[in-house]
Amino acid sequence: MLEPAWRQILERDGIASLYPPQAMAVGPVLAGESLLLACPTASGKSLVAYLALLRAARAGRTGLYLVPLRALAHEKAEELEKFAELGLKVGISIGDYDLPADKLDTLDVLVATSEKADGLLRRGSPWLDRLGVVVADEVHLLRDPERGPTLEVTLTRLRRAYPDLQIVALSATVGNSEEVAEWLSARHIASAFRPVPLKLGVYFDGRITFTDLSTREIAAPGEPVPRLVRTVVQDGGQALVFVNSRRASEQVAESLVSTVRALLGPEERERARAATQELALISDEETEGIRRLSALLPYGVAFHNASLTNPERRIVERAFRDRALKALVATPTLAAGINLPARRVIVRDTSRYDDHLGIQAPIPALEIHQMLGRAGRPRFDPVGEALLLARGPDDEDRLLDDYLSAPPEPVVSRLAAEPALRMHLLALVASGTVTTPAELEGFFAATFYGRTLPLEDLNAKVRSVRRFLLEQRLLEPGDRLEATRFGHLTSELYLDPLSAIILRDVLEKAPIGVAAFPLLAAVAATPDLPPLFLRRGEESDLLTRYTDEAEELLVKPEEPPLELDLDGFLATLKTATILEAWIDETPLVEMTARYSLGAGDVRTKVEDADWLLFAAGRLASVFQRRLGRSIDDLSLRVRYGVREELLDLVRLRGIGRVRARLLYRAGYPDRESLRQAPIDRVEQALRSRKLAEMVLSQVRRRPGSTPPSEEGVPLGPPPVPSARRPTVRPLEEFRGDDPP
Repeated sequence: MLEPAWRQILERDGIASLYPPQAMAVGPVLAGESLLLACPTASGKSLVAYLALLRAARAGRTGLYLVPLRALAHEKAEELEKFAELGLKVGISIGDYDLPADKLDTLDVLVATSEKADGLLRRGSPWLDRLGVVVADEVHLLRDPERGPTLEVTLTRLRRAYPDLQIVALSATVGNSEEVAEWLSARHIASAFRPVPLKLGVYFDGRITFTDLSTREIAAPGEPVPRLVRTVVQDGGQALVFVNSRRASEQVAESLVSTVRALLGPEERERARAATQELALISDEETEGIRRLSALLPYGVAFHNASLTNPERRIVERAFRDRALKALVATPTLAAGINLPARRVIVRDTSRYDDHLGIQAPIPALEIHQMLGRAGRPRFDPVGEALLLARGPDDEDRLLDDYLSAPPEPVVSRLAAEPALRMHLLALVASGTVTTPAELEGFFAATFYGRTLPLEDLNAKVRSVRRFLLEQRLLEPGDRLEATRFGHLTSELYLDPLSAIILRDVLEKAPIGVAAFPLLAAVAATPDLPPLFLRRGEESDLLTRYTDEAEELLVKPEEPPLELDLDGFLATLKTATILEAWIDETPLVEMTARYSLGAGDVRTKVEDADWLLFAAGRLASVFQRRLGRSIDDLSLRVRYGVREELLDLVRLRGIGRVRARLLYRAGYPDRESLRQAPIDRVEQALRSRKLAEMVLSQVRRRPGSTPPSEEGVPLGPPPVPSARRPTVRPLEEFRGDDPP
């Protein structure tokens, strides 16, 4: 069934035979059928998708692999690289700069988030004209309020644009996978097979009670988590612990050091030290994450949460896969698809704080099962143990009934949320996908929502959103659906229309020479830059800041379209204040301590703000052209976290805010001053001969060669959040992290 060359590669990778669900799916997939494969974590779903991509490439067609997370995109692209010897060329779409169309055209497979694929559809990329197969990984995330609507719309658009398209959907076990398959016109294959048997149980008072009614005593001493970690490490396995908050992940990891350290052998200690040394090289600026991880990694322990930067998280993930780590404590986001199995998975918490409810709320059973499904590493573990922790005898029964014995939850569409409808309705019109109200209703009738929920409810919301876009001059009046210039630009920039309206109003009222803080406060007030929570005691200082800046601010809490309450507006001012500290070159460690944030949080806000300022600069060409240059300069300052005097230096490749300041202090304030600089002095300033040579080679280029600005800060759009602009780079460019 498989071509000999494919089989040879798989055998080298340790795959001698197919698992039962793979064997059931391979025939239909290689025949070009659409298929939904629903089975547990680690049951080999991805291989089925890879074979579909190879089939398409052999036929001269391209393949699109949709993933929900940036980290998962890296993982899938790296796994696909083993087929490079067959000529398969793989690209990856992340929050970086646009790949020219000629390079995109050379790719056989693009691994991307559904948001990036949506962007390609909006732009009408010619690469899609050869599209033969789309893989929808983690398709059950249709039920996710944030990611689900775009995945649903993207799949609907792709299926309508390319009727002969093969869809390969991969799903966890859910209650209505047959219904999802029917929507996709796909064959449904479901299986409970796992390559490593899974034992589910509840731990209480020194004993595990498994769902098969067997029990296991866990020897003292120790609290539940250290005790469960110690015993699995003693048996030669790894432990993955899930907790419900960042602080808990760090505290629990620190509490495990004494337990794990005593169990490491010489070789394990060496691998852990190597991971620690790698961590020290990823940034020229120390972060709290680097500090904390450096105190844990040498002892075989780490944590994983959103406070870490992407490079920090990747080091932790790689160290765990390479077994340099024996225990990893994570928040639930790690469970969303990343391949990090362990012999024993411990889910300490089954509730977490719900932002909308303002209270602790139960974690859905599907998410808990995603965590538990990480138990059992093929070829390493004879069995996987997945455990919940009970706090009393009654809690033991509750966990068994509500989670371990509960049926999987169904997938439900989240498309009716107004922010999602605003974006996607405008995009459908701006791209010319729909041109009449009847076509618009026909499109939504073809969505998963339209197939499973009352369509009239959705159509009523669609009509309301249409009126809003018309009133705000994003749509042209008339019976034909057509976007205005403002609407086209908003869709191209992948903005929430409400964000674009706020930025338009700001541009129309902003004075020439407007200061940085009012612009930062304006982008922080958009729905595309979610505000940070106010902590106890912060309201007073922010209220004072509001009073002091009120006359200069370009957005006000009581004015439409913002209309936030005071606390909500103060939260946006907090975000603006953090961005202001960043461009004032406040050290990351100082910022994270002052505002109780992680470096990952700062980086996320910086990416959001940089993209929104880029968008504001584009909108300025329509509404206030004279502000364009100052907004672009502010965008560059936000991107690199620098004061104005360093803007010329950060255009150099390899020079971020710390190194730029070192050059400035050494008497080199710009690229021109570096042109005749002695290499020894530049080396002394940068503390690296190699870096000094790289910098001087850029500023001393011959006339007519590539200008330094194209080597450093690209002349195109900024890096954009993971759920934004459709950008791609070939996989071979990801052999290391670019210097900050």
